[in-house]
Amino acid sequence: MLMHARTVALIAGVLVTTLSGVAGAPPGAETAGPAAAAAQAQWRTLAGTQRDAEATDALLRRLMGEYGVTALSVAVVDAGRTVFERTLGMVDPATGKRADATTVFRAASLTKPVFAYLVMKLADEGVLDLDTPVHRYLKQPLPAYPAYASFRDDARYERLTARLLLSHQGGLPNWRRVRPDGPIEFHSNPGDRFAYSGEGYALLQFVIENITGRDLATLARDKVFVPLGMNDTSFLWERRFDGRFAVELQSGIGRFIACTREKGNAAGSIVTNASDYAKFLGAVLNGTGLKPGTRAVMLEPQVALTSKSLFSPPGTDGGANVAHKMAWAAGWGRFEDSYGPALFHVGREEGCENYVQASLDRRLGVAIFSRTTNLRSFSAPLVDYTIDGSFSPLEWLEHTDSLVPPAFRGTWRGLFFGLATLVVALVVLARGLRWLPTRRVTYPTSSLRPD
Repeated sequence: MLMHARTVALIAGVLVTTLSGVAGAPPGAETAGPAAAAAQAQWRTLAGTQRDAEATDALLRRLMGEYGVTALSVAVVDAGRTVFERTLGMVDPATGKRADATTVFRAASLTKPVFAYLVMKLADEGVLDLDTPVHRYLKQPLPAYPAYASFRDDARYERLTARLLLSHQGGLPNWRRVRPDGPIEFHSNPGDRFAYSGEGYALLQFVIENITGRDLATLARDKVFVPLGMNDTSFLWERRFDGRFAVELQSGIGRFIACTREKGNAAGSIVTNASDYAKFLGAVLNGTGLKPGTRAVMLEPQVALTSKSLFSPPGTDGGANVAHKMAWAAGWGRFEDSYGPALFHVGREEGCENYVQASLDRRLGVAIFSRTTNLRSFSAPLVDYTIDGSFSPLEWLEHTDSLVPPAFRGTWRGLFFGLATLVVALVVLARGLRWLPTRRVTYPTSSLRPD
């Protein structure tokens, strides 16, 4: 009997982790050469170290082999312009189709900064005000709409604004878990604290689509993607992406990904690649497309981050957050190091690991997109090499080179977690090799939380 696809992926990640450093880059990694201009690319890190395309290619190949990354797209922006872009690996390991410059990836939560930029453009156009309660833009009270009927007895929804929702201060959960249109309730009062929430972005999308009478995908195409030349980007999984979309559909969220053929999601449905996203990042760093005052509002701190990690309770920070002035802006995380203020955002879920970080003063940044089933994060060495700043929030994002969650490390829970993972891996592997009798097992849809 075949093992569940997600379990196979999980064990593959464990085995790749165990054998890291033995294997080279995955098959096909050597096939997608950079453009002629990119082949001569050079830039200097924040620390002043010179980097070039050849050495960066070698690093990418090594990381793909060590971390079991099947497809990888990376772009570096310096002084607000793209100086390096590279796509390696395979679109689909099952067929062996090789990735190239036209390959696209699922952005996951790297969608959120793009949506925030769109909202800022609409604010510039006078379509909405960032501090006006969003329910005032609707023709009916918010609870009159089925998706928000559970707000009927909770007037706190009347305090929600675009500014609060974009900076994750709406007090809403990340996602309602019973069903997509199920009940939703406040976890805290709007404006009280930071609490990462995809639901907040979905609500703002709902309001904007009602205000404009247009769907999100069309709005973003006309106001963001076409003006910035992002030709391989959409909020929808369009037919034109078939055959070149490096996506893991066997994950627990595969059915949600399939839904993005019909409906875009402001919190996580964008299909793109590092080359296109670098154009967007350059626009943010250069101030393109927004009024100066609006751009300043988008990038300024809105709420301090006081938790130990992204999903930890507030007030658990051990001091790093305060030292680096970690905060959330409208659509972006933000911190400061010895080189000045910087932006960051993560896009990680089952089947992909994506990350963006950029220095505001130097306008130097990196965009990383991937297809991978490994639970270990490979972003840190890549960010260190391309940017080489004095701080990175990857640990806070729970985006690190470890199978053990940050909250468990250095504790008895961490030891138990590690031993349990090893036992499960060995048992499932044994069954896959028919060493043990098998029986039908029902696995949960997903044991990983999409960001």
